[in-house]
Amino acid sequence: MKIGIISDTHITNPNACDVPDWIINAFAGVNMIIHAGDVERPEYLHALKAIAPVYAVRGNCDMREFSTPETISVEIGCGLLTAAHRAPVARQALSSQSRVMVYGHTHISLINDEGGLLVINPGSPTLPRAGLPASVAVLEINGNELYAELKVQP
Repeated sequence: MKIGIISDTHITNPNACDVPDWIINAFAGVNMIIHAGDVERPEYLHALKAIAPVYAVRGNCDMREFSTPETISVEIGCGLLTAAHRAPVARQALSSQSRVMVYGHTHISLINDEGGLLVINPGSPTLPRAGLPASVAVLEINGNELYAELKVQP
């Protein structure tokens, strides 16, 4: 299984809801996409659905027209992927079956193995911080093996 992970797209212009080619290429062959909040335009989630089914959580900037939950847990074959926009909320939502925690909000990408829990922040494809490049992440699951990689805008 292959999962595309994205957060903090901050699309405010309804005419800018096309998914950039570099993200389409990064998410080629994914089985699902997790959006960790701050989409701002629901149309962008619809555009991502053209790539794969989308599971999204609500970010602090997702005020209008959003019915997305604060947290989600999705079965990934070897346990659960648990996601929320902010790390503390994601941590509170973890269960004993959670193998992956996804969050956004900081716009700072990271992949960290916390000994049985893989923590992923995909950064932001539009407004990265800390001098980092625009990025998304891809998680591959092979049996019980988890492998995550950041994909940066060329």
